[in-house]
Amino acid sequence: MVLVPILVILMTLALPEGPLSADTAPSVSTTQQITGRDVYSPDVLPDPGGNGYIMWYGGWQTQQTVDSGQFDTIYRRSAPTPTGPWSDPTTQITAAQVAPQVTEVNDPSVSVTSVNGSVQYTMFFTALTCKPGSPGCTTVLELAANGELWSATSSDGNTWGSFQRLSIPDPQHVGVSSPSVVLQPSGAQEWLVYYGSGCLIGIASVDANRNVLSSSIAYTGPGTQCMANPFVFQSGTSWHMFFDVLEPTSIDSFRFDVWKTSSASPIDWSGATSTPVVVVNGVQQCAAITSAVLPVSDNQFDLYFGLVVPSISGVCDDLTQSTSIVMSAMTASELDTTGSPAAPTTNPPASPSPPAVPLSNAVLGHGPMALNQPLVGMATTPDGGGYWLVSGDGGIFSFGDAGFHGSVGGTALDAPIVGMAPTADGLGYWLVAGDGGIFAFGDAAFDGSMGGTPLNRPIVGMAPTADGRGYWLVAGDGGIFSFGDANFDGSVEGTGLDAPIVGMAPTHDGQGYWLVASDGGIFAFGDAAFDGSMGGTPLSRPIVGMAPTADGLGYWLVAGDGGIFAFGDAGFDGSAGGLPRAPVIGVAARGAAGGYLLASQDGAVFSF
Repeated sequence: MVLVPILVILMTLALPEGPLSADTAPSVSTTQQITGRDVYSPDVLPDPGGNGYIMWYGGWQTQQTVDSGQFDTIYRRSAPTPTGPWSDPTTQITAAQVAPQVTEVNDPSVSVTSVNGSVQYTMFFTALTCKPGSPGCTTVLELAANGELWSATSSDGNTWGSFQRLSIPDPQHVGVSSPSVVLQPSGAQEWLVYYGSGCLIGIASVDANRNVLSSSIAYTGPGTQCMANPFVFQSGTSWHMFFDVLEPTSIDSFRFDVWKTSSASPIDWSGATSTPVVVVNGVQQCAAITSAVLPVSDNQFDLYFGLVVPSISGVCDDLTQSTSIVMSAMTASELDTTGSPAAPTTNPPASPSPPAVPLSNAVLGHGPMALNQPLVGMATTPDGGGYWLVSGDGGIFSFGDAGFHGSVGGTALDAPIVGMAPTADGLGYWLVAGDGGIFAFGDAAFDGSMGGTPLNRPIVGMAPTADGRGYWLVAGDGGIFSFGDANFDGSVEGTGLDAPIVGMAPTHDGQGYWLVASDGGIFAFGDAAFDGSMGGTPLSRPIVGMAPTADGLGYWLVAGDGGIFAFGDAGFDGSAGGLPRAPVIGVAARGAAGGYLLASQDGAVFSF
């Protein structure tokens, strides 16, 4: 798994050995194997020469490596036993060895075969083909989209060459990464290579010359999980797949747990159910990532994985804080355990029916779009069966049962569009510009604007009254401007805000409203109840919007990284934390349909 190489000041954190558990999740006792800076993705095999065991893994290993301009690298260690003691690391493959366009390498998976009576090692690994931090290579999804699978060979498992890319089709441009190789000769096929693709697990048939014969999605899970980093092996007549699951909660978006599933076939995983194996608590342990299993005997299976701990800020906000690779021994009965114990979270999400398509494609009609300008707002129809998106140039994009009633796209504007609001019956909408200009379409009435009036701060949002016969505009300093039958119930203008206002939402009867600031502060006026806020709580990304529940007894806040924070009777149904390619710009309740939608600047929509 290629992770964002964030350069931070390293705070040495001592990781105690002991159980990892949370609430009723399976308790896993671990022993620390190796330590380092951003170390993860182990692959452990018996040494073919009979000299103990070899561990290949990826990461930075030291802060000095990163400071020198070299990011993820593949390393090797050896040990007399599966539990160490492990030798000092030796560098195996750097990005510069592979190809000019490659900037990082990681996720080694090694197969040992006999060629003409001699041992040959074949390594499959992930290569990143963009420079982290450069345009188009900043967010987690942008990095993932630039992931490729490569391979290399070696006669001694130390010196690698003959680098070759695996040409796996990627029509959705989500990237392919984290290979797990299984030696499975069948006709022209030499190996099966499993890999992560979006939030799904793929499989490729590869011949002895490392050419891809075919590829497809092997496992979609229940359709509500984002999965990554598969590891597949055989035990007896059963095949087992371990993989990471992003466990988004209302307070973090970096939590990964290890899950597993089993099948009687290495290629048919349809109908397989998954269960959690390692569940971190999200406090002392942030994530368990990139697992690998070493079958030691018929009744012992050693599970290795990278363990992520809190960053210097004390919170789980940096996956490069994988400071150790740990091991947990499993028995055959534990390996074959079935059932589906719940993976606990600090704010457990509901269990909706699986969507018709996997989470990675769980958008209502589209993914990222070709836009003249980024999206700035969204609104849903009353029944939740459709929505509108609006871009900064006033372009309108309609989906589902949302009708197109006009736009200002292509019209010279005095100021960019910053938001929109629907009428009560969904047969019209208003657009609002940063200078307070109002543009009404469909059955939306024009009741006035601030266009042409000097403002202390630009307008950042608007909200309609319950009957659609009026609306409020809100400025970044918290100033409120009322039009039509919208009552002025108060503002925070001139109160000395800790952070600017970024949005507002009306109560269900239109007799009040909430304002939300970028630090998560909530300000309630009229009959709007204060049900909590994120004010004073450290956030990974600023809040960018809010949406009320249908009865007005709760609300959701959304951050720029897709994190969701639920208050009152607003249910937490999941978040897009860490998933969007571009920053999230807002959240909208789905009305009668229940749940909510998130939209990002590039036009992707996430449904929960």
